[in-house]
Order: sequence, then structure tokens, then C-alpha cells
Amino acid sequence: MAIKVDVSPCLLVIPIVLSLLLSSQHFATANPRSSNADLTGLSRIALELTATKVNVTAAVAYKLMKNAGGYVEFGYAQACYVGYNSSVHEINEEGLKYFDERKYGEANEVVGSVNKQINDCATLRIGALDESNTLLGKFTTDLKTILHLLL
Repeated sequence: MAIKVDVSPCLLVIPIVLSLLLSSQHFATANPRSSNADLTGLSRIALELTATKVNVTAAVAYKLMKNAGGYVEFGYAQACYVGYNSSVHEINEEGLKYFDERKYGEANEVVGSVNKQINDCATLRIGALDESNTLLGKFTTDLKTILHLLL
């Protein structure tokens, strides 16, 4: 039986690129969307991708909430939906603003809060969200490490 997986290829590639950058002693400065972008530009892209994937995952949680077969299932899906929905707002309204103001510590705190929401949802073990929770949990952990390097 085939299972359809909704994972953006960008979210699979960015951690690899960021890992390569972390292991390199040389960071090129260039257009943040180019292949030789600097760490700051790639971090900004990673924040944007996080917001996008969190928004997609919030929509999945909302559908699960609407189609829940019982109160417990509804409650779990609702908890994830609220967490993901508030995370989108945090990244878009606070995280990117702090990042653009070069307040990397504050941006890092926002990503930490988003990571906590993801991990909280992951503890509920909702099968349809497991893959997204795992991917976003690892991705935001890596992003926190990179933002810490920018301090």
C-alpha cells in the first residue's frame, strides 16, 4: 500500500545545506537565495520555510479536528492546531521582525517557542502529524543552533 507524503523538497534540502555551511570555515556573502549565500541569508530563508511548513501543518491539524471521531481525538487535534497556528503568527510577526533587526537572540527565542509547540504536539502521537512534527522538530532545532552562531 502506498502512502502519500506531503513534504516540501525545500524542507528536505535546507537542513543539508545548513549542515554543510556549519561544517565549512568559509561563508560566502551573496544574494540570500543564491547557491553561495551567507549564513544570515540562509537563516532568513529557513525562518520563512518554517513558517510555510508550520502553516501547512496547521491546516492538516484543522482538518483532523473537523473530522475527529470523538472528543479525545478532537482535543488532541485542536491542541496541535492551536499550537501550530500560534507558531505561524510568532514567526511571521515576531521572529522575522527580530531577525531583520539583527536581534538574533530574540529570533532564537521565537524559534525555541515554535520548537516547543511542535514537540508538545508530537507527544500526542497523532499519526497524520508525526512526520511533520519530526521534520519540523529537527529543522527548528538546527535553526536554533544556527541563530545562536549569529549572536
